[in-house]
Amino acid sequence: MMIKNFLLIIAVGFSLQCYAQKAQLKELKSDTIHVKDELAIFSLPYDIADQNSANRYFSDANYNYQKGNLVYAAKLMKKAIAKQPERYEYHFLQAYILMDLGDSKNSIKHAEKAVELRPNDWKMLYIAALTKYAAKDFLGSNIEYSKAIELEPSQFLLYEGRAYVKVQLNDPLGALNDFDFAIMTKPTYIKPYQGRGLVNYQLGKYQDAIADYTSVLLREPDNATALYYRGMCRKMLGDVINSCKDLDKAYKLGKLEALKELKSNCSK
Repeated sequence: MMIKNFLLIIAVGFSLQCYAQKAQLKELKSDTIHVKDELAIFSLPYDIADQNSANRYFSDANYNYQKGNLVYAAKLMKKAIAKQPERYEYHFLQAYILMDLGDSKNSIKHAEKAVELRPNDWKMLYIAALTKYAAKDFLGSNIEYSKAIELEPSQFLLYEGRAYVKVQLNDPLGALNDFDFAIMTKPTYIKPYQGRGLVNYQLGKYQDAIADYTSVLLREPDNATALYYRGMCRKMLGDVINSCKDLDKAYKLGKLEALKELKSNCSK
């Protein structure tokens, strides 16, 4: 019955697909690529005198990718790969670049090549999962995430990513389980709270969703999405005063969907 309710909510307009893709592809890639963490793109030294070395193309492509020059970065990576096709990190970076360019077919091809060259590296499986998610191959993405988790069961990003995949596969309970693991593995990382909150909201578990969104707002008090959905949960529970406070703040922070609720429920 719970799963039927979940599907019904999706059907009437509270779709998680757009949210999940934005969270997984925009924010998650931002975390892994543009922040100096364990997934940061490799920056190899190169011979300045050799303008045509594979490492030079790779380093210049990495620089241009992070500057947003995606087409030029892809061209540089094509040259680097032509010179040294056996370098897994070249295919890894090219997969990210082509995914951002919307070239799903070739981004998957390079991600799979990276996995082929380095099959026991969870980061290669991770990029394969992301590229397949971007191409809406959710079953394939789920397989890649599961393989990566077998290799690195302590990596919170993998559980978070697979949770969004399970949402797309209409497995909300499985998604909640993976969000739980992501949060348990790294409690200070707030994005799984927001993802879990939305699934809880769509399942009608409003108190649980409020707890999740409150966890987000303790760290990001101006998170308009968290305010909006916490306000909607409070509305469903009959807490009109606090619901209107959340929705009003969400609207002032740019969450335009809140305006309809403000007019219909908070204008008296």
